[in-house]
Amino acid sequence: MSTTLSTLRARVRRYLDEPTPGRWTNVNLNAYINEGIQFAQAEVDKANPDYFLREATFTAADGITEAALPSTILGHRIRSLHFFNGSTIASGEPDRVTPGQLEWIHQNQYYSGIPLSYYPFAGYIVWAPATEKTSTFKFIYAKKEVDLSADTDTVGAISDEYTDIIALYAAIMAKESKEIPTGGLRALLERKVMQMSNESQPGDPLVLPQTRID
Repeated sequence: MSTTLSTLRARVRRYLDEPTPGRWTNVNLNAYINEGIQFAQAEVDKANPDYFLREATFTAADGITEAALPSTILGHRIRSLHFFNGSTIASGEPDRVTPGQLEWIHQNQYYSGIPLSYYPFAGYIVWAPATEKTSTFKFIYAKKEVDLSADTDTVGAISDEYTDIIALYAAIMAKESKEIPTGGLRALLERKVMQMSNESQPGDPLVLPQTRID
């Protein structure tokens, strides 16, 4: 993706009919743009739950019983966790632990301070001492869009064709901050979101077959 913060801000100013800072500073618009990124991600994710899925791997070793989840994970949305026993390159047929199993283990079996299997806790995956060997874990997770701060920062996974949703949302928030009517922009935003919803279909951006992660 290649849409930069400066490009988004220029679009917002076009919708505001304010090409240079006046009623709205660049700092103001940057804040609204980052709110717009969150809004756009929620709408895209609603239309296509697979859109932001990514994978990350972690290699376990003797004496290590936990791995930090990816820092950009969206909430606790791990689609699944795969364990490749004795493999450092995530090859072969993995053992699969579903999110439901993770939750069940965390709520019902963590009695003694030592987990009986894998579970997520405070941003970590923890596994039983029995698996303390050189093996690989693969997380399938939803990746969160991050805020933009520098003008050259680019939007992450949201396609360039959908970034106008971000600019429209930011322009609406900017106008509402000055109590300016936004009916026309809101109608345009609704059309853009509807168009995105019709175009964005669930798919599989991952190497693993879809049947493995559902």
